[in-house]
Amino acid sequence: MPFPVHISVENRLEDLNATTLLGGFIEQASQSFNLTIVTPLTGSDSQADATISVPFADREHIRIAFNIYASEIEDAHGLGLYFHMESAF
Repeated sequence: MPFPVHISVENRLEDLNATTLLGGFIEQASQSFNLTIVTPLTGSDSQADATISVPFADREHIRIAFNIYASEIEDAHGLGLYFHMESAF
């Protein structure tokens, strides 16, 4: 059974692109999980979102991976980035 999640990034920093940031997570996660893109990545410099799914057994692991990715990006670039993930059931 797939577990769909909606992921998004809001960017308030001028030197970063929200679509690139979220795309980086999707690419990284696709190497670790059997990931399916439900709704393709869309967005701009300031906001991006997508809906992905993973096997139900990986539902917590994808959340952990997303939180780690967000933390690493925020550590590297500071405040002004907002990462969000929610169930898309």
